[in-house]
Amino acid sequence: MGLLTEQDIITLMREEWERNLQEKAQLTFKADVGGKDKILVAPELKVQNAKSGIKYTVSSVSPRDVILRTPEGEEFLVSADELEKDYLLEDVELT
Repeated sequence: MGLLTEQDIITLMREEWERNLQEKAQLTFKADVGGKDKILVAPELKVQNAKSGIKYTVSSVSPRDVILRTPEGEEFLVSADELEKDYLLEDVELT
């Protein structure tokens, strides 16, 4: 293999960037509800604590937990089980 050109490096960087975006997109939980795809948990989704009524924003999603952001901008970690048990999710349809 010869030396990489500037265009080869740019192409590799773009491919890696796209692969990274695809991996992150797969962390969003989706489900078929009534024949329509629904996002269950995704970044920027609003959730409400069932007991306190305080609304939080989802900052990031991983397979086992979620990072929520308070109205003041502070972030904290919540397990997937705790999220399902203690928080109400908004109904969001995919377009």
